[in-house]
Amino acid sequence: MHSKFFSKASAAVMAAAMAVNGAVMGVSNVIAAGSDKYEFEDADITGAVTVEDDASASGKKSLKMTESGTITLKLKVDKGGMYKLTFYAGGIGSAKQQNLTVNGVSQGSLAIPESKGYEPVTISSIKLKEGENTIVIEKSWGWTNFDYLTVEEATLPTIKATQTNTCDLKASAETRSLMKYLADVYGKNIISGQQEIYSGGPHGLETEFEYLKELTGHYPAIRGFDYGNFCCPLYGSDDGSTKRIIDWVKNKGGIATASFHINVPKDFASYKIGTKMDWSLTTYGASDTDFSPSKAATPGTKENEYYLQCLTTLAKEFNKLEEEGVPVIWRPLHEAEGGGGETGSWFWWGREGSAAYKKLWKYTYETLTKELNCHNLIWEWNSYNFDTSENWYPGDEYVDIIGYDKYNCVDWSTGSARYYHNDSPISSVFYGIMEKYGSTKMVSMAENDSFSTPDNLQSEQAGWLYFCTWYDGGSDTTNFLSNPTFNTKEDTIAMYTSDYCITLDELPKDLYKKDVAPIDPAQTTTRATTEPKATTTTSADEYKFSITKKSVKLPTGSKKDTVLNIEIEGAPKASIGGGFGYSAGPTPDDWKNIEWSGNADNDGKLSVSIDLSEVPDDVTSGEVQVWWSNVWDAKTEKGIDKPYEITAAEVEKSEAVVTTVTTIPTPVVTTTTTKVEDTTAAATLLGDANLDGKVTLSDALAILQFVANEDKYPLDAQAQSNADVCDRGKGITAQDAVAVLCYDTKSIEKFPVTSAELPK
Repeated sequence: MHSKFFSKASAAVMAAAMAVNGAVMGVSNVIAAGSDKYEFEDADITGAVTVEDDASASGKKSLKMTESGTITLKLKVDKGGMYKLTFYAGGIGSAKQQNLTVNGVSQGSLAIPESKGYEPVTISSIKLKEGENTIVIEKSWGWTNFDYLTVEEATLPTIKATQTNTCDLKASAETRSLMKYLADVYGKNIISGQQEIYSGGPHGLETEFEYLKELTGHYPAIRGFDYGNFCCPLYGSDDGSTKRIIDWVKNKGGIATASFHINVPKDFASYKIGTKMDWSLTTYGASDTDFSPSKAATPGTKENEYYLQCLTTLAKEFNKLEEEGVPVIWRPLHEAEGGGGETGSWFWWGREGSAAYKKLWKYTYETLTKELNCHNLIWEWNSYNFDTSENWYPGDEYVDIIGYDKYNCVDWSTGSARYYHNDSPISSVFYGIMEKYGSTKMVSMAENDSFSTPDNLQSEQAGWLYFCTWYDGGSDTTNFLSNPTFNTKEDTIAMYTSDYCITLDELPKDLYKKDVAPIDPAQTTTRATTEPKATTTTSADEYKFSITKKSVKLPTGSKKDTVLNIEIEGAPKASIGGGFGYSAGPTPDDWKNIEWSGNADNDGKLSVSIDLSEVPDDVTSGEVQVWWSNVWDAKTEKGIDKPYEITAAEVEKSEAVVTTVTTIPTPVVTTTTTKVEDTTAAATLLGDANLDGKVTLSDALAILQFVANEDKYPLDAQAQSNADVCDRGKGITAQDAVAVLCYDTKSIEKFPVTSAELPK
């Protein structure tokens, strides 16, 4: 479930890159009524979105989005209905994601491939109203070029799945019977589902189910369980999941699905196999453990010994269920891709990228089915609709159903949560995933916040196999079932009483037949497994920037007078920015970011110090991330008359970097935490505007930011005194930044200086 703080931390970090202070720009919209082609340069734009000349673009101009902003287009259609939108765009340096809303309703992420030009990005199913419609693209990852948009009436593909046999040829008769039923209703109805809260939670296991029964008169057809706590060797104990699954399936006639939030030690290197430990020393997050998923799938390693313990305990429970004739829709290792790409995972099983993840999935499948004889499982794999999502697909022979976890009632594009009710059935995501995998597998909404409405689902022909609403977590932002921000009572009643939605009492009485014919291997076909799309350039001398992350352990207790020192290696004179993030509490809203930025020196080195005084005493870990990197041309900075000059070749290189991002090395980050014993030297060092005890380009940037917007980039009294190095006593100006640049390049040797002493 991706509303836990790991996911939100990751999403917030990726979306909160430092914004440029750009003025709001408006370009009048001159799109002709009835046109099916819309040039992006005619859109209304805000923030760091600029109109660029480009001879290769459709209208000889395009839009460039960098570190902030929105793009708004007004579309007119003659009649309401389903339309196909094709965005011609290209990610700068790597694949990118931006937020897409249509008429004020979020449609999720617009996944844009890397391109030096413009690639078609098709949303095959978007509902537009008659007359004017508003399309908004809002910066999430930024750094994207946009050429034009086409709009045409949608011709939706037939909802189908060509592979509806279980991939396990030895699947039990009851499992095959359930699979056949799912295939029979796919595209015709949606099956209702509800996740139970782990181990009873704060309000008991039945609260959500009794709420639905009392409100609508019906129970959900599917009940969600989880085997993470029970099967964890560190602290797990029998929480009754197996007994509850048997009761739900055999006594109540329902369908069971189960996930696997399995924890590992945070410090696995020091862990001794067989040792019990407190839950607080464990995690299923990606950023605060050294546990290797690739080693977990490699026999003979300590990680494999640990993971095999988990699977062995789990298999015993599945064997008990199989003896009772109970199948399970099994959804392990979910949401692996996380925020997108090779580095976006927020769970440990995706922390090493798609290749390691697929290895682990296949090992899990082979171990449970062939070694531990679990033949009552319908294997459900989680996908996203990103350009890179198919890289994570284990292959048709290891997957029965493809699930999507929907949480789009919260927007993290600004770095903090914005909650709103969203009834969209996200049909564009449904068809995007269906087409991405060649309509081979049924597609479900394996987790969700809101479940839309039956009217919206049917009018947009969003043929999700089932939905399974996550449990009420006990707060306004985590009560996914009962909080009207997610699901109103009216919508819940409409869904559970609709003929389109299948509830528990509407499941067939003979759902689990014992006389289903065995699977004929000759009728089972698979597609080739997709290999990851290339993420490196063809030249050994060229690099591209990508988000870089590094976990950090912090000292226990008070962080007063503690700083985090970050050493970064990037391109010479590159402008680099990012943040240090940590969780200050148990909910997603408790994730905090401390932003930082600076300029690398001539050797590509950058040192950053972050004051940790405000970090709570009980926080012992966090994550440093590099969000962006770009070669900085000081000559473009307003107010600098004679700045440090880069060569003509480097200027050309800088401009090329902006468009292709192929000459910037991925910054390598090393971190240390130090206790500040004596700040006197740093406090009295002229030129040291950021008080890190050194005079570097970072201080020049700090001065320029202060001059541009001292409210957003304040300097305390000591920092201002240190920064006032040119015409000292007359206040801080851009000339002080010039002086620091000259000092860093040895053009001057001491402070203070006068304007007349600066190199001409």
